[in-house]
Amino acid sequence: MIFNVLSWSCAVASLAAFSYKLPALVHRPKNLALFALCTYFMCNSVAYFVDLEIFRRQISGFLGFPNATTIIVQASVVVLTAAQQVTVVNLTLPPEIAKRSTQWQVAGFGAALTALIFLFFAIQPKKEASAQETVYLNIQNVDYAAYMAYYLAICAAGRFQTVLFSFRYARTVREFWLRLGMWFVAAGSTLILAYCAVRYWQIIALHAEGVVGPWKFLFWSIADAGTLLQIFGWTAPSWGPKLNSAGRWLNTYRDYLRLAPLWRAVYQAAPNLVLEPPASRLLGWIPRRQLDYHLYRRVIEIRDAQLVLRHRADPIAIHRLEQAHGMQHEAMCEAAVLRSALYGPGELEPAQEEPLARRRTAGVNLAQEIALLAQVSKSFQKLNSRSRSHFEGNRQRAVSS
Repeated sequence: MIFNVLSWSCAVASLAAFSYKLPALVHRPKNLALFALCTYFMCNSVAYFVDLEIFRRQISGFLGFPNATTIIVQASVVVLTAAQQVTVVNLTLPPEIAKRSTQWQVAGFGAALTALIFLFFAIQPKKEASAQETVYLNIQNVDYAAYMAYYLAICAAGRFQTVLFSFRYARTVREFWLRLGMWFVAAGSTLILAYCAVRYWQIIALHAEGVVGPWKFLFWSIADAGTLLQIFGWTAPSWGPKLNSAGRWLNTYRDYLRLAPLWRAVYQAAPNLVLEPPASRLLGWIPRRQLDYHLYRRVIEIRDAQLVLRHRADPIAIHRLEQAHGMQHEAMCEAAVLRSALYGPGELEPAQEEPLARRRTAGVNLAQEIALLAQVSKSFQKLNSRSRSHFEGNRQRAVSS
């Protein structure tokens, strides 16, 4: 069950990563690193899909020889190992050096793949079972065990180089998501190396007396975990920054809603100060276009209300605010000042003096201003709730008497 879940996860994740990267390759077809990366995802997807139980027997029957999916998987793994090497080299080395290194790698892995295919058909492994058991049954044959050792050596050599390049690059690059991606690629390649080591252990245990073999679940669990880590690592630099943007938008939307109660009260007391009248409370939850701009407008309009309505504020509340500067209950005191101004008596007068709130926030950046007003808005709501509760209590006592 777990084997099937991991296999399907790797197959679908590889295909999704290939589909995600393909549009970028269409726009930049000469980008060698991107081409190699798409090749890596495509071959990874092929290697997992053809080895799924619902496909492997049909493929072998169609091609007309047993273990057809085995050589397809192994050839795909060699190609994706080479593609990953080309990707890392072109990301980490200067263009001229990367070009020469790519040529040598393509030639070396191409020769290794040709030899692998020749050896496979020379040996022609006959035993075929499930994807979990086929390799185990065939490596009991000495010739196939030697063939498997050669295949693992190709994989291990490529992944070892990937670990080295990724580790070095992750230590030098500054961009967070690219650095994180390289760490995950290095970690995933390390797990693939562990998979190769466990397979060697299995071969030795089958052909040497007194050696206990490893648990069978170690092979696919280590390999699949390494694959998923690498897919995450190679795609994170693309979608990671979008998460940052989404996080910033969510923070802006949260602040926009947190200021809403205070801003609505400002509109009720001084509608001329608000550029656009508020929508209904239901529609007020719908995020607006240019949300940053509308949040900024709310901050300005609330501060303008403090300026225009300053003469209405309760002097005692202002005194308490001055005493609370820098203290934990400062936001509550400022909410009390603003509430007394919004609901105080008198007509609006032109502003002639800089208000207390404007003096206190001098030199404060916009993010700090928003955070401060969010606390004030929360305190403002608490004061309103207390006032309503007090009013309801008095009314009930009056009715009872």
